[in-house]
Amino acid sequence: MTQQEQNRQASGVETPLSPEVVIRKIRFLIDAHHETVPGLARGIGVLPNTIQDVLDGQAFPSRALVRRIAERFSLPVEFFSAEVGSTSESKGTGSGRRAARKSPQKSASSRGPKGAPSAQAAAKVPATAKPVARAQDKVAAPGAVVPGTAVLQQALIELLIQKGLISADEWNARVRLVSKRNATSLL
Repeated sequence: MTQQEQNRQASGVETPLSPEVVIRKIRFLIDAHHETVPGLARGIGVLPNTIQDVLDGQAFPSRALVRRIAERFSLPVEFFSAEVGSTSESKGTGSGRRAARKSPQKSASSRGPKGAPSAQAAAKVPATAKPVARAQDKVAAPGAVVPGTAVLQQALIELLIQKGLISADEWNARVRLVSKRNATSLL
């Protein structure tokens, strides 16, 4: 623990939350618990737009919002305060314990659970998927669109609309908002 963290802890000041870490962990919780943004918002008593703006990076997560989300999932607020790797390094837990846990998982995954593709099936990637993966590995200039990206983005948007996670009107409103912001920033 750094001297600054010790001073904060001694004075009772809460550690600052990194928005990137908080966003990543909120997304993880939503995915892991099969939760939707509107469902989470209803569960913690805020508007869905509040959570969506935080997830989109348009607003910073407040400590009160993080506290409510932590309570909803029965987690300590500290869950959102640091990366998993940095906390295990600071506590002195080595990777030996982690490696010991992974070895049984590897043997179980070599057998493969029911319904999961085998290693041979995973190796047989369709020829159409390979160019897309290579195109994503290339670094594009800011504002430039990689050829397959626009098609992939459109397919993802259509899937979100089909699953009911976002309506077409909401999506179009977001696109207009971003376009308007980009137009004003270019001036």
